[in-house]
Amino acid sequence: MQVDQLTGTTVGRYRLRGRLQLLPYASVHQGESLDSGRPALLWVFGEPYSGALGFQEALQRLAGDPRAGGLSGVAQTLEIGGQELPAPLTFLVNEDVPGGFLVSLLQQGRAPGVLATVSALAQTLDEVHRRGLVHGDVQPATVAAGEGGAAVLVGMGIRTVVTRVNPHAPWLDATRGFRPPEGRTDPSPAADRYGLAALTYYLLVGKAPAPEGGVEPPSRIRAQLPPAVDEVLLQALAPDPAVRPHSAVEMANELRLAVTRRSRVPAGPRPPVPPPPVAVGPPAHPWQPAHGGEPAASRTVALVPMEQLEIHPQVRRTGGIVLLSVLVVVAAALLILFATGRLYL
Repeated sequence: MQVDQLTGTTVGRYRLRGRLQLLPYASVHQGESLDSGRPALLWVFGEPYSGALGFQEALQRLAGDPRAGGLSGVAQTLEIGGQELPAPLTFLVNEDVPGGFLVSLLQQGRAPGVLATVSALAQTLDEVHRRGLVHGDVQPATVAAGEGGAAVLVGMGIRTVVTRVNPHAPWLDATRGFRPPEGRTDPSPAADRYGLAALTYYLLVGKAPAPEGGVEPPSRIRAQLPPAVDEVLLQALAPDPAVRPHSAVEMANELRLAVTRRSRVPAGPRPPVPPPPVAVGPPAHPWQPAHGGEPAASRTVALVPMEQLEIHPQVRRTGGIVLLSVLVVVAAALLILFATGRLYL
């Protein structure tokens, strides 16, 4: 059974309802507890991730780190487990996010205000870092709307774990614009802050910063934006981590001041500005929405150490061996029939 065909089935102690996102490494569903009926968010991982020895333990170590317990603005991890359906599956249960994922909200034209979203995420990230943690993947598919529509981070540590299993998967480039130029190094607070700046850029202009070359100033794409916004975001997206703001809240405050300064510009004649080169509307999304086509997922399995924990791929070949045996028997039978004249081509 594929992870994108699980709606209506039971995983662990949860029944899966509608699928919210289909990512290259997991299917994300809304679900409910069979014991209490409590809603929850379930990430279900198939091969090659669930079949890698140490994968579940790595999720527990990073996504289930107890230091994130009770952290406001982060969807709490409730449970991590695995089962056979009959294929091996690993699942992670998060608190429910009743408002849905940012990537879906953008598609529907229901995204919250940029300043409110960025400010809330900045405060959350700074608290995450103060606790010695790193999120590792700040982008539209890992931001959701919690109670009251407040921005909430989900997927804590998940990308770090899946990339250790499959570090060269083609899907990694799908969100390259939200990752810093330092690339595939271990996640860091500076990388998280870069991700938040890239997300802000994306919300303002409709696309992520270009992964190669210099970042185009946002006001060149959207003429409505003041140059002061350029200064804030270009610093936050600097190739050198040391040049970036030392906290996410610092960047969010500078962004708010940049917008405020624009509102204080005296009225008067202004030179004409060219129309923005991109259409006003929901940004293009790095992941396919839940109802769209499936992103291509790599099946390559690699052995990659993760800090003190080794993740060893464990490829299950039993089903393939059985299928191959059946094909060999059928081919042999056809050859015998042909040789004895009982089968004509």
